[in-house]
Amino acid sequence: MEQNRNDGVLSLDQMPDEIIGHLLYYLSPHDNLYNVQLVSHRFYRLANEPLLWRHHCRSSFKYWNPRHKFHKRAAALAQETDWKELFIFRSARNQQVSALLDEIIRTKVNRVRGFEIIGQIGYDAKDFLLGQCQTSPSAEDGLARRYYSNALLDTIHKHIAIQEWQSLMLSPQPSSVRLAGEQLERALGAFDLFVLHDQRGDLDDITLMFDEITASFRSSHPKFQNWSTRRKALKLLRWLREHNFTGVQNPERNYRNLRNCLIGQALRHPDHESIPIISTAIFCCVASRLDIDARCCAFPTHVHAIVYSPAGHALDGEIVEDLKAQPQCMFLDPYGSDYEIELQYLQMTLTRLGLREHAALFLASVPASTMALRTAQNIRATLARISDMQDHAHPELSQLMHGDSRMNADACLYAASWATLLLTPPNNTTWLERLAKFLRRFPGAWPEDVWMVEKYLWPLFSSVVNPRDGFPRNVDAGFGNPWQFWQFVRDADGMAPLVHRRDLCDDPRGPPFKVGQVFRHRRYGWLGAITSWHERGSQQASAQEQSREDSLQYIHNPRPTSSHYSLCFMCITETEPEQHVVALRNVELVSDPSVVQEGMFPLAGKFFKRFDADTCRFISNIREEFPLD
Repeated sequence: MEQNRNDGVLSLDQMPDEIIGHLLYYLSPHDNLYNVQLVSHRFYRLANEPLLWRHHCRSSFKYWNPRHKFHKRAAALAQETDWKELFIFRSARNQQVSALLDEIIRTKVNRVRGFEIIGQIGYDAKDFLLGQCQTSPSAEDGLARRYYSNALLDTIHKHIAIQEWQSLMLSPQPSSVRLAGEQLERALGAFDLFVLHDQRGDLDDITLMFDEITASFRSSHPKFQNWSTRRKALKLLRWLREHNFTGVQNPERNYRNLRNCLIGQALRHPDHESIPIISTAIFCCVASRLDIDARCCAFPTHVHAIVYSPAGHALDGEIVEDLKAQPQCMFLDPYGSDYEIELQYLQMTLTRLGLREHAALFLASVPASTMALRTAQNIRATLARISDMQDHAHPELSQLMHGDSRMNADACLYAASWATLLLTPPNNTTWLERLAKFLRRFPGAWPEDVWMVEKYLWPLFSSVVNPRDGFPRNVDAGFGNPWQFWQFVRDADGMAPLVHRRDLCDDPRGPPFKVGQVFRHRRYGWLGAITSWHERGSQQASAQEQSREDSLQYIHNPRPTSSHYSLCFMCITETEPEQHVVALRNVELVSDPSVVQEGMFPLAGKFFKRFDADTCRFISNIREEFPLD
């Protein structure tokens, strides 16, 4: 009876290869590697099919370092690539990045070195880091893990942007319309990478968005290829403006929005608002996909587009018999007009501006590097405008699609500084002055980028100045060698941080507050979280200058009365991205955890593991420096 019941059941040995091979797609790669392929020779053969491992590479990893040429390999025959080896390599990369991230979170020692290694791993680390960015804030080290994963993604993205600009400076002029459009979109898209964080919108995404816009235009204009160049250009211009891909809806209010300076933000945001340089770039990038030779023209008032006729044809389609004749051109203003801009009008404008003698310069196409430099100038002008308005600036001026506004503004200024240094020939005093200003300004904000500064800026500096001589005296301005700031970052990275022990303070009671405690500023009312405390000599802080309230509170056990003694606290706030110094008398502890909202302190993960609602306190992640806090 038992025998009859099993007669209709196939054993694995009887099952066809096709069925087993199909089932293997539903098993995890880990189970395949460590279990299935070890069952038998037959299972080993089936479990190592190139098609199966190509599937695992595609489904397990979205982002790949360009050196793998993944998309080219994926389009070729599966047998031409050892997909299993590639999968194992990527899995090992994830383990390496995981171990490095754990160390970065655990200790400050060699933290910069960890950033450097992961930054050079590049997109092979991105999938893992994106997963870590989704760690729950309530996890054991949730805040720290999210913060450093985001910071590492920023490093990867910045490195890609810097490589893009360096490559742009070294590349010859593109030989085709399509390559010119690709070069332009990548040169401008690189600015977005400095504020991308864990969101979509990288250079590949920007390319995909342009492809989708082009496909949408083609589908709505099926007879497009039969038209003349002039008609094609005008139809595209009006279609883009009709779909709000160019221009600003309310220029008086929104023209200087930081978001409008970034081509990726303009494409991703529902309103698609952009300043003229970005509007023109969008037109040119779509046009290049339609085989329209459209280039940017750096006209003084704002950037225009120049459309050239194809070889052997006029703009209106007529055949040109003189093959040596210069191509015809037309001017467009994608930002502000649906119509062709007459050359005479542009010449009159130049005359009015006193620039008529430079007409040949301002009415010619410019390379992508010039457009990137002009974008950097626009970013600086926008940030200067926001700074001038101060508290009167409406929030949208600096609000990007994601991230803290002030931190994003700083990152955009940082991007503009990098672009200017990389895309300007280092052959004059102005460049050296910019470099010196850069080296002094940014090591405190982005110490983890020291390796990129050494890799990309030091060779440029060395090409025009003997490193032994340093900066010319008129550049160092008496502040010393600017490179010393970054050298200090490198030297300090391998050293254990200075330890501050509460039980060894001059005041035997130790500081009255601890790292991680949340407080409200007694005078100004903003919320903060204590990140450190320091005892130091200071003529500014004496016991006599303590407030009456402080004196009453500690009258039975007074603090040191030396005029050289001071106790100060550093904190992060809900209103500023930088740390602040706060006096003891202005710290008013908060005990209600409901006032601490998720995301209130963007820098919290730099100092803390998580927020403990029971004690209304952040759990310190800087015990190396403050072991008893």
